[in-house]
Amino acid sequence: MLAALLIADERALSDAYLGEALWGKNPPKTYQAQLYTYVSRLRPHLRDNMRIIRKGPGYQLRTGSARFDYKEFDELSRAGRTALRDHRYDKAADLLGTALSLWRGPTLADVTEHMAEAERPRIEEARLEALELRIDAELALGRHDRLTAELTGLVNTHPLRERLRAQLMMALYRSDQQAAAIATYHEGCLLLAEELGVDPGPTLRSTYQAILTDDLGATTAAAPRPRPPAVAAARPSTLPPDIADFSGRREQLASVAEVVGHDDESRPPPVLVVTGMAGLGKTALALHAANRHRAAFPDGRLFVDLGGSTDRPRTPEEALGVLLEALGHNDVPASLDQRALLYRNALAERRVLVVLDDAADDEQVRALLPGAPRCQVLVTSRTPLPTLEGQRTVWLEPFTDEESLALLIRITGAKRVVTERTEAERIVWLCGGLPLAIRVAGARLAAKPHWSLSWFANRLSGDRRRLGELKLGDLDVRRSLAGNLRGLSAGDRAALLLLADFDAPSFGYAAIGRLLGVAQPVAEQVTERLVDRHLLAQEGTDLDGELLFGFHPLLRLLAREMRQAVGMRVSSRDLRARLTLRPA
Repeated sequence: MLAALLIADERALSDAYLGEALWGKNPPKTYQAQLYTYVSRLRPHLRDNMRIIRKGPGYQLRTGSARFDYKEFDELSRAGRTALRDHRYDKAADLLGTALSLWRGPTLADVTEHMAEAERPRIEEARLEALELRIDAELALGRHDRLTAELTGLVNTHPLRERLRAQLMMALYRSDQQAAAIATYHEGCLLLAEELGVDPGPTLRSTYQAILTDDLGATTAAAPRPRPPAVAAARPSTLPPDIADFSGRREQLASVAEVVGHDDESRPPPVLVVTGMAGLGKTALALHAANRHRAAFPDGRLFVDLGGSTDRPRTPEEALGVLLEALGHNDVPASLDQRALLYRNALAERRVLVVLDDAADDEQVRALLPGAPRCQVLVTSRTPLPTLEGQRTVWLEPFTDEESLALLIRITGAKRVVTERTEAERIVWLCGGLPLAIRVAGARLAAKPHWSLSWFANRLSGDRRRLGELKLGDLDVRRSLAGNLRGLSAGDRAALLLLADFDAPSFGYAAIGRLLGVAQPVAEQVTERLVDRHLLAQEGTDLDGELLFGFHPLLRLLAREMRQAVGMRVSSRDLRARLTLRPA
């Protein structure tokens, strides 16, 4: 389990994924409890600010300042790739050589066979790619003499890997062994035909042609492949404008930039999923990141609101209709399959950014993935999408005090905040670091220059009126937060409203079970369902290592309002019946 969490690179892994990695396709019925036990055993051994936390329906390992060889390898490899692209061959060879020197012994030697089957090919592929890049750098430096023996061994070990064979041909040719280089090519052609039934790819063919024409000096195995001409169609740009006063989220923007920089055209890049509770600025982050990287997608930028937090989310057919019309298709087929085929064909050879805002679930998004290696998909959703293939999740949390104050300054101006700094800090604290709430508060202050920050902070300080004060035009914190409760079962809704009466800022499974009058396994299930919907958040652990949960302060106010409004009377017996019937 530790290995799985480490190689996830601080991405959250769902319980379902971990169960399959540890036990295969049919994990034991108690696998979630066993995962919890493993996490409890691991936590006491973590050092250097490492932490395992519950994230959605899974776990996330934050490595802190700890050293991790594969992470160092990945960072060095990326730096080496960049140096090679910039023609800094000495630097590239040094960085990539250092990265490869971290490899000692077999990959994932002590994990389950299920996890090894799932993860080992990807990690081994990363090592081979770094090796090929290092050889490219050394060939560019004229070190072909020392590479010939190494490449001969590598080609014998990986006979169907065309790039290594092309590099060997190059090294042989530059060592005045033209006949051996040509023989290496024909040997590869024969193997590819016999083993795979295919002809050589463009890298191998172009190297062979350069040898025949004595033009290898201008051709390398690292040369970019020629791209087919883009489909002649409109270059749509339906992306809304950037957020002018966007603030914060440096770490999350860096995560987006890392994926947008994906340059392996042999497979599609990961689908980026931005998730978090209502009001955290998921759409704002997606639009800011998308506009920031507009130049990387010259063939178009598409945007569609999927309405996942509304009473009627768009169907995949409706969303595909919007996307196809933006791509210039007026005669859109009726069926989902036909629309999906036309959509994927339209994007097959193009570099387009697709932003899917406010997704309802995995199924809605899955139908809208282009599957093209040059297209990037950015999704926002109030709930995690753990079963979506090839996804990388960017988790949003409330702003820190510093980020909150920076946003307030951007909206209201620095002068008022500097003049009443303490009251400004009080306002953002009362907003709970929720960007939407801070935006509303700042906009109201900007519209009323005669209001003092002290006067407005006093209006916000009353629990009964705070949500009412955080509304301006179509910006309504209460309405936004209430959208997170849409779709809750009657039992989970009743449990949420009862939990809002907890006086303690955080509470564990045992306390939840006592309040609801249910057994701890049922308390764990309902708690995790509420966490998955960002209605509760993990607040760390107690002295015994037990998980603690709590409300965002504005969500707690909303839940208490709702309970008072409906005059809820739920007996423990009735609540137990509702919750027990809910699946795990």
